[in-house]
Amino acid sequence: MSGRGVELSMEAVAQLRAAVLVLGRRMRHHASDDALSATELSVLGRLLRGGPLTPGTLARAEHVRPPSMTRIIERLQEHGYVRREPHPDDGRQQLIFVTDAGVELAEEVRRLRNHWLMAQLDLLTDSERDRIRAALPALQRLSEAQQPE
Repeated sequence: MSGRGVELSMEAVAQLRAAVLVLGRRMRHHASDDALSATELSVLGRLLRGGPLTPGTLARAEHVRPPSMTRIIERLQEHGYVRREPHPDDGRQQLIFVTDAGVELAEEVRRLRNHWLMAQLDLLTDSERDRIRAALPALQRLSEAQQPE
């Protein structure tokens, strides 16, 4: 793999991948707002983290085609979670902003997911929770790592 330090076997990597995918899926299913899709919530979160973006930038960031992003933005706008404004430097473009209602929704979904995950962590032993706590810096770095596509 990397040739540095301790390496993980492919089996361990597969176990990590499966655990992360299942945990993420369960969290989205048990602690989400059914009014929006996972992609719509992802777009809302991206706008909250990155500020206003153009539809094209959002489409590339979310790995969807521009027509799909147009539909996603329209749906979010219908719910009152985003608004469009003309781009200040390019009259052909629009910027997508999160509304106060969008911020409230994102905070509520985050709160629900945190509570759900806390309940799941409560099922673990103290030792298991300690190991998860110790792994957090590495998991954070892994989540932020950029790989060429």
